[in-house]
Amino acid sequence: MITVTGLKKDFGDFQALKGLNMHVQAGEVYGFIGQNGVGKTTTMNILAGLSRPTEGECLIRGKDVTAVAHPGDLRVGYLPEEPKFYPWLTARETLLYLSEVPDNKRVEEILRWTGLVDGADRRVGGFSRGMKQRLGIGVALVRNPDLFILDEPSSALDPEGRSVVLRLIKDLKNMGKTILFSTHILDDIERICDTVGMINDGRMVFEKPLTQLQVEHAQPVLDMIPTVPIRPDVADALSKVVGVVSLTRSESSWAVRVAHPGVSLTVMSFLAEHGIAVESFAFRKARLEDLFLKEVSDK
Repeated sequence: MITVTGLKKDFGDFQALKGLNMHVQAGEVYGFIGQNGVGKTTTMNILAGLSRPTEGECLIRGKDVTAVAHPGDLRVGYLPEEPKFYPWLTARETLLYLSEVPDNKRVEEILRWTGLVDGADRRVGGFSRGMKQRLGIGVALVRNPDLFILDEPSSALDPEGRSVVLRLIKDLKNMGKTILFSTHILDDIERICDTVGMINDGRMVFEKPLTQLQVEHAQPVLDMIPTVPIRPDVADALSKVVGVVSLTRSESSWAVRVAHPGVSLTVMSFLAEHGIAVESFAFRKARLEDLFLKEVSDK
């Protein structure tokens, strides 16, 4: 469905993309992750035909995105991070206005699907962020494309709003659609994605099926909160202890990924020898967040 090869994008002297490669298969949900400012939105804007690459090839269904006369020719359902609508129009009027051929029956189906029936005749200017996100996904579906590009669709939503958006994405997949979406909420990736691609500094760090990542990085993790900051030299020594796979810091806590559960005793002995007391010491399975933090800290 999507093939990106050697994609580069320059903004003056700043190079946002530095040879990005990406492959999205038809019918899958592809999670695009990375820190803010590493090139996710730039990539998605190019894929949606809203920006031109400086160099490289970007194909959707085998068609070069730079060869189309208008972004609409790509037949992509695109949702920006903060969708904008005419505030004086209602949700129903918005869907009808943005339809290729106004179809009241289809608009009513989309309103029901997005859960906006009760607010269908309210002006969009009074909608909450979650309602605007749902309307944005409905607008993306109104012309029935087979590919959806969603930029941070669940960002800044409460748990209920996030759950609704994830349900809509699952529904799109069940309709046979292909979905590429970016997010910084890694739990959402683990809940619905087939493939995960991580970008850092304008390049793809890894791109693998979620199940493969979970198998490859299945080592258990010890979460600990020390009572005093751990000195850099002590942290470096801990990372070199036999059986410790990686050591990453997140705010006031540390995540120690280990080869097997027995290494926890070695870690506890190390802490005792160095006079490091901890407020909590918890054992769990590795999450995608652990891999994310490791990759970011290694760069």
